[in-house]
Amino acid sequence: MKQMAKVGLLLALLVLAIAPVAAQEPVTIEFVHIFGGEGDIRADVIQAIADDFMAQNPNVTVVIRSPSTAYEELFNAVLLSAEQGRAPHIVQVEEGLTQLAIDSGFFLPIGELASEAQLAELDDFLEVVRNYYDVDGTTWSIPWNSSNPVLYYNKSITDALGIQISSTEPLTFDGIFAICEGVMMARAAIPTLTHCMNWAMSSWFPEQWMAMQNALFVNNDNGRSARATEVNFDSPEMLRIAEFYRQMAERGFYTYTGTPNDANGEGALFGSGATALHISSTAGITLFVQGAAAAGVELGIAPLPIPGEDATNGVTVGGASVWVTAGHSDAETQAAVDFIFFLTSAENDIRWHQGSGYFPNRVSSIEYLTVGGYIDPATGQEVSWFETFPFFRIAVDQLMNSAGTIANAGAIIGPAAEVRAALVQGLQSIIDGGVDPAEAMAAAKARADAVLAEYNALIGQ
Repeated sequence: MKQMAKVGLLLALLVLAIAPVAAQEPVTIEFVHIFGGEGDIRADVIQAIADDFMAQNPNVTVVIRSPSTAYEELFNAVLLSAEQGRAPHIVQVEEGLTQLAIDSGFFLPIGELASEAQLAELDDFLEVVRNYYDVDGTTWSIPWNSSNPVLYYNKSITDALGIQISSTEPLTFDGIFAICEGVMMARAAIPTLTHCMNWAMSSWFPEQWMAMQNALFVNNDNGRSARATEVNFDSPEMLRIAEFYRQMAERGFYTYTGTPNDANGEGALFGSGATALHISSTAGITLFVQGAAAAGVELGIAPLPIPGEDATNGVTVGGASVWVTAGHSDAETQAAVDFIFFLTSAENDIRWHQGSGYFPNRVSSIEYLTVGGYIDPATGQEVSWFETFPFFRIAVDQLMNSAGTIANAGAIIGPAAEVRAALVQGLQSIIDGGVDPAEAMAAAKARADAVLAEYNALIGQ
């Protein structure tokens, strides 16, 4: 009874927290995001939240569009619209594009637009998440679809092979090698299996493994004390990661679709049974669970593997935040700010988490889901969401256990896409061309440093 009383109190606080400031005149605002793919149920969750906002604010119309399902394409489309004087009011911006969004001049820092009551809500956000979007002491955006990577595995295969994977203790790189040895020895008995493991050829995972070693991705405090001028691709920590890629490839353990950043393709490859282990974002938990159930396969989820027992610093936040664009009337800008705080309120934070797999950003949301959040169909009683669906707790614990260092805060880089592409090219040369890791990373560093120098010269800072 005491636990249910606590649930009721938390729910009451959550409901009170979502009351937005009403717009003073009829306005229409536009919100753009990447979840517009066919059959993407996350778009339905967003629309339902917008419908509730409009019901409470009848003077505001929220138009929702998804011009692209790719972050960079969406961002570039927004910049083009802004140059033409027709920017949407609210934009979902990938975390890696933060510095570029600031430098573009097309966005307003929401910390300077929000009311005191709204700003007070920021204290409820997880500090490690909030810190990413605070640049030079300014809050530019509000975290929304936050994620970090986890390990997915075909538990039907690992159970059959007697392989045990902990849901709380992350595997090390050496642990991955040991498991893959066993999986590949049994490949003849599993017709669909071609390799042990796959994940997207993306910079995101090496960035996580750098943070886990408390190593910086770029200089100048990850670009936070001054603009980054050099990447740390030739550091011992990055070379340790590059060597992991080399060994996974040489032993025949790793495969990928051949296309960089192909998260959907890699997920489909794992879902087809071609691999037993897979690394991807927590954003896919709901989809992976549904896919495994449809295929009659038991799914396992575990923390992101770590380079070694010494890599205890934790992960960085991924995903995206929501930004307010410049060039609109005061009434429209106010409505945009109010909608953002409604979208990211504690109640809708929970709603979004349960409907998508992205982890909750708020402390109060996590507290509520720990003691309630799910109605047991057998008893009709409210029980713990996280105890009922423990997969969803893994990413939260992984993030909350991070040390909170500059490494965890993540790198702020203006030409993030180009810098990340240079790293991916280096890793591809190791996997596909057999290039020595030190040579590959030196070449990647040279490309990335040149990109940084050109960008910084253009910005003039």
